[in-house]
Amino acid sequence: MVVFYHMTENEVKNYDNFHLSIELNSEFAHLLLIDKSNKRGVAIETISLNNNLKNTFDNSEIIQKSSQATVSCVLQNSKFTLVPNSIFQESESSSYLEFNQMSLDSFEVSYDKLIKQEITNCFGIETETKNILSELFPNITYSHIGSVLIDSLTDGFHVNFSQEKEFEITVIENKKLGFFNRFIAENIDETLYYLSLVAEKLNLDIQKINLSLSGMIGPNDENFLFWSQFIPKENLNFNEIETSQLNAISTHRFFTLHKQIQCV
Repeated sequence: MVVFYHMTENEVKNYDNFHLSIELNSEFAHLLLIDKSNKRGVAIETISLNNNLKNTFDNSEIIQKSSQATVSCVLQNSKFTLVPNSIFQESESSSYLEFNQMSLDSFEVSYDKLIKQEITNCFGIETETKNILSELFPNITYSHIGSVLIDSLTDGFHVNFSQEKEFEITVIENKKLGFFNRFIAENIDETLYYLSLVAEKLNLDIQKINLSLSGMIGPNDENFLFWSQFIPKENLNFNEIETSQLNAISTHRFFTLHKQIQCV
C-alpha cells in the first residue's frame, strides 16, 4: 500500500502539479511522486518487473491515484559511454556507443548533455521499453543513471548501488569528474575488488578516504558489513537528502531518485 505524505488521497487526486520520477533496472521500477511547488516527495513505490511492463505500470497505485504534469525516467543499465563535448556530434551518437558495446540490438540510442561537466552521456534504451513508457506517458523524458550521479554529486568518492550487486562509482575532485563507471559483480568479493581497483587506478588508499554511499546498501546489509572488515566504518558514510526535501521517504536508498528532478 502506498502512503501519501503531507496530502490526503483526495488532495492527491485533485492536484495537477506533480512530477513523477522513475528509475528502471532489470528487476525493479522505483517511482517517486514529487510536488513540483516545493520539490518534496509525496509518495514512493517499488514495483517488481516480473510481469509485463505495461501491466506493471497500469497496476501502480501512484499512477492510478495521481495526475502527473511531467514524467522522467532514468535507466540503470551499462549501455552508456561518456563523450567530451568538444568532439560530440549528435549524428554520431550510435557510433560512440557501439564503439564500447558488444551489441545494441533492440536498443535505441539517446544522450544527455551534462549540466556540470563538458561531457555528453550517450546511452541505450530498450526499444520495447521506450515504446511502452512513451505510450503511457507521452511527455516522458529519458536519462541515464550516470548523468544524474555526475550532475548531482559534489567532490568525493561516491558509490551508488542500483541493485545489490550492481553499482556505480563516481569520483569528483575540484568539481571536475575524475572517474565514472558502472560495475556488475557476481559476489561481495568482487564488489570490494572493483572498488580497490578504481582506488588504485586513482592512486587512492581505500582505508584512508571517505566513501559516500547511496542506493541499495545500508549499515546492516551484506556489502556494507563485508566492506567494513577492510575499510574503517567511520570512513563509510551515506549520501543523505537535503533538509528541504526531508520526510519519511527521503533516505540514502533513494538518493538518485530524489536528485533526478534536478537533472532533467
